[in-house]
Amino acid sequence: MKDKELAKQEYLEMIAKSWTWAKLTKQEQDKFLELLEHPCSKVVVKGNYEQRWEACGALYHTFLEGLGYDPLHWREDIMSQPTKTTHYELNYKTYGEQVRPLTMTDVMQARRLAHTAKLDHRNTEVTLTQVDIITSRIEVR
Repeated sequence: MKDKELAKQEYLEMIAKSWTWAKLTKQEQDKFLELLEHPCSKVVVKGNYEQRWEACGALYHTFLEGLGYDPLHWREDIMSQPTKTTHYELNYKTYGEQVRPLTMTDVMQARRLAHTAKLDHRNTEVTLTQVDIITSRIEVR
């Protein structure tokens, strides 16, 4: 029979080798360690070795759930995921001459500026364009 006092320490040694623990930030790891020492956890982590082990497992699983744990895709490498950025481009001509495009990221600001540009009789061919850029990292061998 295992010493019940070792259950929490041995559980921590086990999860320290797990892939989920490796995906946690240092701050998250510290937070979980603090959680295990919290008085509320001490009320739950009691009994024999197996009961204490199960309680530690339940606390860890609950902690991961709070972080949005997904067994299949949790915290996949963010760099491998495509990213999308959006900006807005205002194009127009003043007295027939093309003005350098204005670029902005705020849609409301872009719409207001386009509306104002259309109201000015000196401006023609006023267009507002949404530009979406999708960036994906590629592997080079």
